Amino acid sequence: MPTIRLSKSTIDGLPVPPKDVVFWDDSLPGFGVKVTPKGKKVFIALYRTGGAGSRLRKYTIGPYGRITLHGARAEAQKVFAAKLDGRDPATEKREGKRRLTIDRVEQVVDAYDRQRLAATRSRKEIRQLLDREVVSAWRGRSVHEITKRDVMALIGAVEGRGTPYAANKLTKVLRAFLRWCVGRGILERSPADGIALPFKEKARERTLNDDELASILAAARQIGSPYGGIVELLALTGQRREEVAQLTWGEIDLFGKTWTLGSARTKNGRAHLVHLSEPALDLLQADPRLGSFVFTSTGRVPFQNFTSMKLRLDTLSGVSNWRLHDLRRTVVSGMAALGVAPHVADRILNHVGGTIGGVAAVYQRHEFLAERKAALDLWGAHVSAITNQARRL
Repeated sequence: MPTIRLSKSTIDGLPVPPKDVVFWDDSLPGFGVKVTPKGKKVFIALYRTGGAGSRLRKYTIGPYGRITLHGARAEAQKVFAAKLDGRDPATEKREGKRRLTIDRVEQVVDAYDRQRLAATRSRKEIRQLLDREVVSAWRGRSVHEITKRDVMALIGAVEGRGTPYAANKLTKVLRAFLRWCVGRGILERSPADGIALPFKEKARERTLNDDELASILAAARQIGSPYGGIVELLALTGQRREEVAQLTWGEIDLFGKTWTLGSARTKNGRAHLVHLSEPALDLLQADPRLGSFVFTSTGRVPFQNFTSMKLRLDTLSGVSNWRLHDLRRTVVSGMAALGVAPHVADRILNHVGGTIGGVAAVYQRHEFLAERKAALDLWGAHVSAITNQARRL
């Protein structure tokens, strides 16, 4: 193979050969330009992985024209420097290209779901979030090409919708997902490292007064089931949103006036019994059964369209700056005002520790079932009274 002093003019003037010919640069051994029979000119670097006699490696820098001679020579020098450090740049480049064709985001999310989320109670919620925000935006891309800028853009898009809490939730989910990728050896480092929550959350203290609660329940009845029924049962029982939304008829004992949540359905993994007051029973029996789920539009899956319906509820009720979870706090505060003991309210909410702590918490296993029933009946009567009064006004 010929050795010449490579310059722009000499490269431009190189003849088209009958077969591939490499013209080596006399000023940088191992660096040259390959000319093909079609006249294509490509910069390459050639080096040995070890000492004399070891295997030769060819590193393709890129085509002349798209890459200048100066840029190609600088790239070749980087290749030779990496080789002196014991690295194999050609293999690294090939591996890099291979990685961009494997570990697609949607494939890695599937693996994360099977291997990590399957053991968590929040699996469905997190998987839906990943599919909705992450997979839809990054589908077809390799997880290896996701950068910090990509992560920040995704979070910023959610924040830009005016949903800061959702942006925070996405940030936390992405951090966990990408840390898992690092732990499994899929990534060397997480592109979410160093990204702070976009919104500083404060512990919520919002409770609804009786007038606000009455307005919300009136609006819920105007909307009707399934969403309106979910709101009413939340206000009557103080349970969590997903626990109510995914309520099945198999969990309800209308004769015994109870609702039993299995351990798989509760946040803390403890089975939970909820007494049903008369207003709660009336609500459950008001609409026809469409399937196994109590609150459903299709009869096959539980209600899920919370965001748009919450906006409608706020408009109809005239009450703003509150979330459905605030009903849980409102129930407890309202019970306290009615004289219900804190430890009874804790059991109604299925809190493990609650107001009983220390040694007493270890030995206290009484469930206060009678007291819980009386408290929920008392609260149900109170809710009926304020809603009836609001109707008369």
